Amino acid sequence: MRSLPYTLLGCLLGLGSLGRPRLAHGLLLFQSRRGFAWLFLARRGFVAVTFGRVVITTDPALPLPTLMHEQHHACQYERLGLLFLPVYLYWHLRAGYAANPLEQAAARCAEQWAAEHAAGSGQE
Repeated sequence: MRSLPYTLLGCLLGLGSLGRPRLAHGLLLFQSRRGFAWLFLARRGFVAVTFGRVVITTDPALPLPTLMHEQHHACQYERLGLLFLPVYLYWHLRAGYAANPLEQAAARCAEQWAAEHAAGSGQE
Protein backbone atom coordinates (compact mmCIF):
# COMPACT_ATOMS: atom_id res chain seq x y z
CA MET A 1 0.00 0.00 0.00
CA ARG A 2 1.98 2.94 -1.36
CA SER A 3 -0.31 5.48 0.31
CA LEU A 4 0.25 4.18 3.85
CA PRO A 5 2.43 7.07 5.13
CA TYR A 6 -0.14 9.63 3.95
CA THR A 7 -3.00 7.48 5.25
CA LEU A 8 -1.41 7.51 8.72
CA LEU A 9 -0.99 11.30 8.45
CA GLY A 10 -4.65 11.55 7.44
CA CYS A 11 -5.67 9.52 10.50
CA LEU A 12 -3.72 11.86 12.77
CA LEU A 13 -5.22 14.95 11.12
CA GLY A 14 -8.69 13.39 11.24
CA LEU A 15 -8.30 12.73 14.95
CA GLY A 16 -6.97 16.29 15.27
CA SER A 17 -10.26 17.43 13.76
CA LEU A 18 -12.10 15.73 16.64
CA GLY A 19 -14.21 13.82 14.14
CA ARG A 20 -15.49 10.27 14.39
CA PRO A 21 -14.21 8.03 11.60
CA ARG A 22 -16.51 6.01 9.37
CA LEU A 23 -15.99 3.95 6.23
CA ALA A 24 -17.41 5.24 2.95
CA HIS A 25 -16.64 3.75 -0.50
CA GLY A 26 -13.33 2.27 0.62
CA LEU A 27 -12.17 5.45 2.36
CA LEU A 28 -11.91 6.41 6.01
CA LEU A 29 -14.00 9.56 6.38
CA PHE A 30 -13.68 12.07 9.23
CA GLN A 31 -16.39 14.75 9.39
CA SER A 32 -15.88 17.75 11.63
CA ARG A 33 -15.91 21.54 11.73
CA ARG A 34 -13.36 21.67 14.54
CA GLY A 35 -9.59 21.33 14.92
CA PHE A 36 -7.66 20.70 11.70
CA ALA A 37 -10.83 20.54 9.61
CA TRP A 38 -11.81 24.02 10.73
CA LEU A 39 -8.30 25.48 10.40
CA PHE A 40 -7.49 23.97 7.02
CA LEU A 41 -10.87 23.57 5.34
CA ALA A 42 -13.70 25.68 6.75
CA ARG A 43 -11.69 28.88 7.14
CA ARG A 44 -10.46 28.58 3.53
CA GLY A 45 -13.82 27.65 2.02
CA PHE A 46 -12.93 24.05 1.13
CA VAL A 47 -15.20 21.07 1.76
CA ALA A 48 -12.77 18.14 1.87
CA VAL A 49 -9.13 17.10 1.69
CA THR A 50 -7.62 13.66 1.14
CA PHE A 51 -4.48 12.15 2.67
CA GLY A 52 -3.86 8.63 1.40
CA ARG A 53 -7.10 6.69 1.98
CA VAL A 54 -8.44 9.24 4.50
CA VAL A 55 -10.86 12.04 3.66
CA ILE A 56 -11.41 14.89 6.11
CA THR A 57 -14.54 16.93 5.45
CA THR A 58 -16.58 19.71 6.99
CA ASP A 59 -19.77 18.55 5.22
CA PRO A 60 -21.91 16.12 7.25
CA ALA A 61 -23.69 15.01 4.04
CA LEU A 62 -20.75 14.94 1.63
CA PRO A 63 -22.27 14.61 -1.87
CA LEU A 64 -21.30 11.41 -3.69
CA PRO A 65 -19.70 13.25 -6.64
CA THR A 66 -17.44 15.06 -4.16
CA LEU A 67 -16.63 11.75 -2.48
CA MET A 68 -15.79 10.28 -5.91
CA HIS A 69 -13.47 13.28 -6.51
CA GLU A 70 -11.70 12.53 -3.23
CA GLN A 71 -11.64 8.80 -4.00
CA HIS A 72 -9.82 9.61 -7.24
CA HIS A 73 -7.22 11.50 -5.19
CA ALA A 74 -6.84 8.36 -3.04
CA CYS A 75 -6.12 6.39 -6.24
CA GLN A 76 -3.56 9.04 -7.21
CA TYR A 77 -1.88 8.54 -3.81
CA GLU A 78 -1.74 4.79 -4.54
CA ARG A 79 -0.10 5.37 -7.93
CA LEU A 80 2.35 8.09 -6.89
CA GLY A 81 3.10 6.99 -3.33
CA LEU A 82 5.32 9.45 -1.49
CA LEU A 83 5.60 11.57 -4.64
CA PHE A 84 1.93 12.58 -4.53
CA LEU A 85 2.25 15.57 -2.21
CA PRO A 86 5.38 17.06 -3.87
CA VAL A 87 3.81 16.61 -7.33
CA TYR A 88 0.48 18.05 -6.18
CA LEU A 89 2.14 21.05 -4.53
CA TYR A 90 4.38 21.66 -7.55
CA TRP A 91 1.37 21.87 -9.88
CA HIS A 92 -0.65 23.85 -7.34
CA LEU A 93 2.08 26.48 -7.04
CA ARG A 94 2.88 26.49 -10.76
CA ALA A 95 -0.62 26.45 -12.23
CA GLY A 96 -3.08 27.07 -9.39
CA TYR A 97 -5.83 24.87 -8.02
CA ALA A 98 -8.10 24.79 -11.08
CA ALA A 99 -5.27 24.09 -13.56
CA ASN A 100 -3.58 21.45 -11.39
CA PRO A 101 -3.65 18.24 -13.52
CA LEU A 102 -4.34 16.12 -10.44
CA GLU A 103 -7.39 18.26 -9.60
CA GLN A 104 -8.55 18.24 -13.21
CA ALA A 105 -8.37 14.43 -13.33
CA ALA A 106 -10.30 14.13 -10.05
CA ALA A 107 -12.91 16.61 -11.31
CA ARG A 108 -13.35 14.62 -14.56
CA CYS A 109 -13.76 11.43 -12.55
CA ALA A 110 -16.49 13.02 -10.39
CA GLU A 111 -18.23 14.49 -13.44
CA GLN A 112 -18.17 11.13 -15.21
CA TRP A 113 -19.54 9.37 -12.14
CA ALA A 114 -22.33 11.96 -11.81
CA ALA A 115 -23.22 11.70 -15.52
CA GLU A 116 -23.34 7.91 -15.40
CA HIS A 117 -25.56 7.91 -12.35
CA ALA A 118 -27.84 10.64 -13.69
CA ALA A 119 -28.22 8.70 -16.96
CA GLY A 120 -28.96 5.51 -15.04
CA SER A 121 -31.69 7.16 -12.98
CA GLY A 122 -33.34 8.89 -15.94
CA GLN A 123 -32.23 12.37 -14.81
CA GLU A 124 -30.07 14.77 -16.80
